[in-house]
Amino acid sequence: MSAQRILICLHDFHRGGTERIALGLARDWTGAGRAVTILCGSLEGGLREDVDPRVRVVPLELPVRRGFLSRLRLARAMARQLAALKPDLIFLPGNFHAPLANSLRRATDAPIVLKISNPAVPAGVPFAFSIFRWLTRGVSGFAAMNRGLQRQLQPMLPGRPVVTLYDPVYLHAVPAARKSGDRLLWIGRLEPQKDPLLALKIMAAATGLRLTMLGEGSLRRDVEQGIQKLSLQDRVTLEGHVAAIEPFLAEADALLITSRYEGGPAVAVEALAQGVPVVSTDCSFLLHDLITSPEAGIVLRSRDPDLFAAALREILALPAAPQARQVLAAPFEPRACAKAYLDWFDSLDG
Repeated sequence: MSAQRILICLHDFHRGGTERIALGLARDWTGAGRAVTILCGSLEGGLREDVDPRVRVVPLELPVRRGFLSRLRLARAMARQLAALKPDLIFLPGNFHAPLANSLRRATDAPIVLKISNPAVPAGVPFAFSIFRWLTRGVSGFAAMNRGLQRQLQPMLPGRPVVTLYDPVYLHAVPAARKSGDRLLWIGRLEPQKDPLLALKIMAAATGLRLTMLGEGSLRRDVEQGIQKLSLQDRVTLEGHVAAIEPFLAEADALLITSRYEGGPAVAVEALAQGVPVVSTDCSFLLHDLITSPEAGIVLRSRDPDLFAAALREILALPAAPQARQVLAAPFEPRACAKAYLDWFDSLDG
C-alpha cells in the first residue's frame, strides 16, 4: 500500500518529547509529498504554534483534556471521526497513546502503527506481557526507537511486525568554538529521573573539571544546596532553561548523562552530531546503538562517582575525533528518519 494520507493522533500539544518528534516527522512527511493530518483531543499546550502550516490540524468538537481515563474517552471520540478523515495509515506517536489502538481498529481498516518510545512493560509486574498484547491487539506494526526495545518486543509479539526506527534529532549549526579540555555539559530537567545530584557527586570526585548544567525542575533548590555543600561554586554553573543548547555543545569537551532511565536520550545524539563525546549511566538501550566506538564515549553500569570521574578523564585524554563521532549520529538525521518511516508505512497492510 501507499500511505498517502497519514493521520497522527495526539492527545494535545503538550511540550513533551513524543509530541515534538511527532510534529517534526509530520513536517518532513509533508515535505516528502504525503498529506498529513493531526487529530487531537485538545488544542492546549505550547507546541501548537510549532505545527507546520502545511499540516492539517483537526480538533475534536468536544475537547478531551488530560485526566483520569481520558485516553479511553479520547479513543472513542477519535474513532467516530475516522470515517470523515479517511486515512491510509494511523500513527500513534508513543506508548502514552497505545490505549487508542483498539477503539480506532474497530472504526477503520487502515494500518495502525505504534511507536514504542519506552520499555513496553514495567519489570516485575504480573501478567504485564498479556496486558500489553491485549491493549495493542489493534496495532498493525510496532516501531521501536532502538534495537534494545525491538529485542524486548519481539518475543512478546510473535508474528507481528516490529522494526527499529530512530527518532530524528534536530540541530542548528553553530560556529565552532575553542575547546578548553576541561569543560563538561549536563542537560536535562532537574528531576529525580535525571539524577542531577549524582552529577554533583561526580564533580566532587572529578577535581580540575568544570560543569555547566542546563535545565529547570523541582530539584533546583537541592542542586543549589548541593553545590554549596560540596564547595563546587567555582566549578559548577547552573544555567537553568536556555533557548538553544547548540552554543553550549559547541564549547563542551564532553557530555555527562546521569539519568536513571530514558526512552532515548536525544541529547546524546545531539552531542555526537557536534563532535562531543558522551559519558553516561546505562539508562537507555539507545546508548548501545549509538556509542559503538571508544572515541564516542563510555556507558557505565555503575553509578559510582569515582568511576565516572575516571571515565571522564579517560575520554578527555583522547585525541579530538569530531568526524568519527558525527558519523555515529548520521542515522538520526531528520530526512533519513522520515524516509525510513515512510518506506515502512508503504510496506504495511491493514
